[in-house]
Amino acid sequence: MKTTIGVIAPHDSLERVMYVAEEFEDITFIPHAYDQLGEVSDILNKHRYEVDQWLFSGVLNYTYAMENNLITEEEGAFPPLHGSSFFGILLEAQLTSNKVCRRVSIDTIANEEFEKILSFYQLDNLSYYNHPFESGKSSEELIQFHAQLYKEGKTEVVITSIKDVYENLKKQQIPVFRVTPSYLSIKMIIQFLEERAQSNLYRNSQVAVIGCRIEMNPNQLDENYYSFKTKYQELDVRRQLLAIAEKTNGSVMQMGDGLFFIFTTRGELSAESEADIFQLIEEIRMQTNLQAKVSIGYGETVLQAEQHVRLGFRHVKEYEKPVILVVDEDQSISLKEQKKEIIYQTTEVGSAWKERIKNAHLSPGVVSKISAYAKQYGRDRFSSQDLARWLKSSERNGRRILAEMERSGIVEQAGEAQSGERGRPRKVFQFTDYEP
Repeated sequence: MKTTIGVIAPHDSLERVMYVAEEFEDITFIPHAYDQLGEVSDILNKHRYEVDQWLFSGVLNYTYAMENNLITEEEGAFPPLHGSSFFGILLEAQLTSNKVCRRVSIDTIANEEFEKILSFYQLDNLSYYNHPFESGKSSEELIQFHAQLYKEGKTEVVITSIKDVYENLKKQQIPVFRVTPSYLSIKMIIQFLEERAQSNLYRNSQVAVIGCRIEMNPNQLDENYYSFKTKYQELDVRRQLLAIAEKTNGSVMQMGDGLFFIFTTRGELSAESEADIFQLIEEIRMQTNLQAKVSIGYGETVLQAEQHVRLGFRHVKEYEKPVILVVDEDQSISLKEQKKEIIYQTTEVGSAWKERIKNAHLSPGVVSKISAYAKQYGRDRFSSQDLARWLKSSERNGRRILAEMERSGIVEQAGEAQSGERGRPRKVFQFTDYEP
């Protein structure tokens, strides 16, 4: 499946990023330009879940998105400003003024980065005043910083990475130049985001095994362990585990007396799944007066995941209150405790799709869910059978939904797939090209 990267940048920076993006034929880039920084909120609120990763043009808009909880650290990144960026703009400044500039004021670049540049190239004669990027600092403070140094004669030129600072100082007729990430820096961050997106896809497809072990009360162990009452209790537990397996698209197996495994994949487990497991533990305690111990194991193979579940069971004995022990593929163990409140995130369809389904017999939630499942499973193409599985509905309903989506222009037929049985081949669909 192609990686999709959303680009957030002012208009001028967006052109530079998209110029570099032309090299990556296997990545789909969706550009989002803005004039004011506050527009970043609108962009991410509407389109956050439409891409695999977000590429920000600089530290300012990236920090704004992080501080306002618009994305997580794993969802995006920005190209850092390296020494090559500074030297490129300094050379431009000297050619424009037709003189060697020895006194400059800069911002955004870290002090350590700048000192390394000067010491490496033996530029001790260059006098500079730096204002490193600080979260929460306004553009007015940077403007005042640069303007005061220039008016006092301490600097000859200003180098900034902030668009507002650049435009304001230019109005004051102060020689100012705007530094942007270099070609190599943008290229490297695109490669990094693609690798992260592919890693997330691989990670979601890892095998996950949920182990549930029912522990008998020691006082009842001898006389009641093999009683019919105990067997009925196990059937109740199995029924509740089937409900969890259905939500996680998994399968339940009983491995022995009181030991159950649910086989699924990592991408199917979420905060909602954890809440269901804690509810299961509590219901077993209340209805049967038995204790349920839960361990989740991840692995590259079923055997590895099952071994990690059993490793978790060895440690779960140490905890009396309800907990879930999670053993990762590297055997690192994390503990999850029950939360009083769990917040779930839902996705919305983009504005282009909203317009298309206005007159269709579809809800935005259904379209959003199908899009999310297709992205989660890395499926470029899907059939009515896939929709039936994802939406927990009949295949007939899946065909109806696909027909409505096709009529609305959200999906288009991409071919046919033979089912291996008699009858017509199944139609395979894909989402139409994105329209901004």
